[in-house]
Amino acid sequence: MKQQSLNEQVRFYEELSFNSHPSLETQYYDGWILRFSNGYTSRANSVNMIYPSTIDLQAKVEYCEKRYALRQQACIFKVTDGSDPQLDGLLEQRGYEVVTPTDLMTMDLRDKQFTPVDAVITDRPTKEWLDAYFTMDKCTDAQTRATAEQMMNLIQQPTLYCRIVEEGKTIGCASAIIERGHMTLVHVIVDESYRGHGYGRKVCETMLAAAKGQGAHTAYLQVVQSNRVAMSLYEKLGYKKLYSYWYRRKK
Repeated sequence: MKQQSLNEQVRFYEELSFNSHPSLETQYYDGWILRFSNGYTSRANSVNMIYPSTIDLQAKVEYCEKRYALRQQACIFKVTDGSDPQLDGLLEQRGYEVVTPTDLMTMDLRDKQFTPVDAVITDRPTKEWLDAYFTMDKCTDAQTRATAEQMMNLIQQPTLYCRIVEEGKTIGCASAIIERGHMTLVHVIVDESYRGHGYGRKVCETMLAAAKGQGAHTAYLQVVQSNRVAMSLYEKLGYKKLYSYWYRRKK
């Protein structure tokens, strides 16, 4: 298989990301993908520019602004290392600031061994998993939870949902989606009172082992650059940065 260029790799992983984190509605506009999901997560409510375009950039930006304004949502653009630098400059000129710079990290699983722990693993998000995750995430808004559950139910690829339970209490959660041999690790969270005791690594290794057992040969994830604790954990597991992306949002 020929060596892929960075732009080809960005496009490939961004497509995987769309499928693992589906939006409730998607519109296509001259190579750009506009995603809408009631404002839940920037990833599912932003303009994504991973394909070539032909229309004048300023006209396209103005069109996107109008589409999001009709829904009373902020217009957010996702910019990657593979995006047209002219676009990033134009967005800055129009008053868009950089928000949550993030790294996409990958790991070859074929020569890796992981140590799983006893955990409850299901192929769908059970009520117990959902209740535990949203409690640990401090999500109390009913509409936000409903939107998140809708998005999970739209995933078409094989999924894994993991809970680490101690004395009847869920203390750690994670989920994974596997597509074309690539496994993405998401929803990694540990109960506040149990943090700092290695449970984050335990839940990650458990999910990586389970996904590898289902044929995954590559793992990837997204981690916000400012989250040094998570970044350190993923680097110790063997993940390495492939590219960065950031959001542009009006000041």
